[in-house]
Amino acid sequence: MLDLSYKAKIRLYFPGELSLKNPVKLENKQVHYLINVMRKKKDDSILVFNNVNGEFLAKISKIYKNTIIIDIIKKTRKVEIENDIWLLFAPVKKTPTEYIVQKATELGISKILPVFTERTITKNLNLKRMQNIAIESSEQSERITIPEICALKKLKDLIEHWDNERIIFFCDETIRKNNAVKLDFQNLSSKSFGAILIGPEGGFTTKEINYLREKKFIIPIDLGPRILRSDTAVIASISLCNYLNGDIKNYS
Repeated sequence: MLDLSYKAKIRLYFPGELSLKNPVKLENKQVHYLINVMRKKKDDSILVFNNVNGEFLAKISKIYKNTIIIDIIKKTRKVEIENDIWLLFAPVKKTPTEYIVQKATELGISKILPVFTERTITKNLNLKRMQNIAIESSEQSERITIPEICALKKLKDLIEHWDNERIIFFCDETIRKNNAVKLDFQNLSSKSFGAILIGPEGGFTTKEINYLREKKFIIPIDLGPRILRSDTAVIASISLCNYLNGDIKNYS
């Protein structure tokens, strides 16, 4: 039965040092959010966190025009070891790309690497905007860590300098058409899912597919009988990883 007495706490990411009894100064957007959006007042409590110090309960002690001082009261969570799964994806239009970053963060991806493929239309990315989305998604989803957002790179350049120990699973809908051997998901090792590669609208070209299949550390996978949009494929593939060898498996 749902506990209706539960009240969600405000969580804010703070990149600086967090420690007991050391006041912290919040500025700019966080001040606007706390005062104008959430209507917080002096002595109200919030949670602050980062991936170095963990999560802390804090109390608003002073409110100025452009800054807020909070006192760190107690530690509520230690830094947690999370799944180290990376996401490689070809950017699409602005809204779906932002959706991909948001959902990948919520689902626990540790690094997001945009890649430029032959059919990639979007060439310019607002990395600052993507980072802000990742931060907001971590705040909302109660993550301690923030995924790393990397600059856009050409697919081949990224693959040629890849660590071969980190396996890449790339979503390849052509598997079902050429009767290729399908992957036995249930027998994957606990460290198999190192990265996921999602193609652009229209998929990878034949040249790219052949190139990827030549690499021993890249394995094609099929996400089912339907052709998925890029943002849908991201959610499906990460959820599959989490179910088989990620945090969903740990809770099942």
